[in-house]
Amino acid sequence: MSKSKKASNILVYILMAMLIAGLGGFGISNFSGGGTTVATVGEEEITAEEYYRAMVQAVRVQEASGATDLSFAALEAQQIPAQVRGQLAATAALNNETGRLGLSVDDNEVARMITQSSSFQGVDGTFDREAYEYMLDQNGWTVTSFEETVRDESARNILQASVAAGVSAPDALVDTLTEWFGEQRSFRWVKFDSTALTDALPEPTDADLTALYEADEDAFTLPTMKRITYALLTPDMLVDSVDLDEQALRDLYAERADQYVMPERRLVERLAFGTPEEATAARTSIEAGDIDFPTLVQDRGLTLDDVDLGEVSQDDLEQAGDAVFGLTEPGIVGPYPTNLGPALFRMNGILSASETTFEEAEPELRGELGRERARRMIEDLIADMDDRLAGGATVEDLASETGMQLGSVDYWSGAEADIVGYEAFRSSADALTEDDFPEVIGLDDGGVFVMRLEETLEPRLQPLEDVRAQVIAAWKAARSLELLKGMAEDARAQLDVGSSLGAGGMIVQEANNATRSTFLQDGVGALGETVFGLEPGASALVDAPDGVVLVVLDSVAPANPADPQIALFRQAMTQQMAQGIASDLFIYYAQQLTATAGITFNDAALNAVHTQLFR
Repeated sequence: MSKSKKASNILVYILMAMLIAGLGGFGISNFSGGGTTVATVGEEEITAEEYYRAMVQAVRVQEASGATDLSFAALEAQQIPAQVRGQLAATAALNNETGRLGLSVDDNEVARMITQSSSFQGVDGTFDREAYEYMLDQNGWTVTSFEETVRDESARNILQASVAAGVSAPDALVDTLTEWFGEQRSFRWVKFDSTALTDALPEPTDADLTALYEADEDAFTLPTMKRITYALLTPDMLVDSVDLDEQALRDLYAERADQYVMPERRLVERLAFGTPEEATAARTSIEAGDIDFPTLVQDRGLTLDDVDLGEVSQDDLEQAGDAVFGLTEPGIVGPYPTNLGPALFRMNGILSASETTFEEAEPELRGELGRERARRMIEDLIADMDDRLAGGATVEDLASETGMQLGSVDYWSGAEADIVGYEAFRSSADALTEDDFPEVIGLDDGGVFVMRLEETLEPRLQPLEDVRAQVIAAWKAARSLELLKGMAEDARAQLDVGSSLGAGGMIVQEANNATRSTFLQDGVGALGETVFGLEPGASALVDAPDGVVLVVLDSVAPANPADPQIALFRQAMTQQMAQGIASDLFIYYAQQLTATAGITFNDAALNAVHTQLFR
């Protein structure tokens, strides 16, 4: 596809997105400012219709992002109307320049872009003129105005392409970034964690605990909570009271026979070949010991996951079934015909047939069928619950009259009550206010609940005695880290006097030719930032989640240009910087055109659009 065709397609898609997504439901055919001009840039006019459409699109973007206040004052506080006017002014300045330069496209090109757009195609995939005119009319466009918009955009695209043509990223900058990204460092480290502590930690004194508690009160302060009273009814609460006859259980057992009566199965892999001769030769090589099955799979450009059939029954294997199930131990059979061609089959394990009798399965069946009937019972109760609440029943009344379980919870994101495990409860609790009336709300498992907010509890510091165990744990963790840091500092000091890393039996780990993108396991991901700031031979201490790491940088090497990852990075940086420079260049060009052409706004017309849109 040519560059011009790509640009044309992109242009049409953008226009369609603006037309359909941005203007849906906001037709402007009745806009009172019909032909009013809201601004003039050089010889180009920005009409009220154009400004209206652009503002509608901006409102839609805000709405999609979750904004709730879509008033003009709120948008103006974010400078959104000014941004819209700036974008329209830049577009008008570009149109003014294309007119001055005589840039345009002919009717045939405009027709091609529109008729090839999927937005205007009928069920047969061809251009539907009626659908085209209807969509434009529904969104306040005339055919002429829309086609002129397409023509103007095409001319601007030509102008933009000419301005950005030949822009490339500076080689020196690309080289610098690539070298930074691909620089290689080899280093060793030892980790001081709880296993390095040979002596048991002492027990903290009351003074120790009080000092830590007072120094870190935030850690022991409860967050804002909502004290909620609720009534809950779930299928599990009713399942024991559901009357189930044995025949219904036996019918369910029969439906699930494939789960309870399992035939013998085998763990099998299948490797297909192009011809029977190739498959036979491969098996001969395996039996001769010249190659094994995994290597054969790898030589075919596959992995063992690609050829794994998992657990299969004899019927699953069709013609190969008798041979595979005739094996009494792991082995290879074949070739046998398959829909992929002649194949070898490797059997890796035998899963014996199993049967779960009705009596063994009955508790599971009774629980499942009982919960299903309990869900239907709850569904039948919802209308009555709604009527009771509408008649003035409280949460407590509903619990006592319908068998619901009454409870209360101090709710916050870390609350541990069972009911907090339900997403429906959490979302309802988050939105709950004291003005809300109790209503029946459904749960994913078929249960229901009602709730009432009693009060909002402000953050409060818990008494030391209530969190004593938590404070002790925090003190021991801090003391342990303090001791580990001391050990790591001593080990680092020994390095300065000729000692080796890992003296004393510490396990030394190493990374060779690591780059900034290398992933380090064992919880030492923070090493990278530190290591790439060291000089060869230097050492540093790095905090780890459960201790301290002592790291020594051994050597530094330049980026490896043969590394595919480095080549991809360089290519990406080259493209990204070239695009960024071209984009900046075009923005500055548009700004200069706007300043040169001059811009005048019609405040009365702008206010008329705002009134129409935000009334």
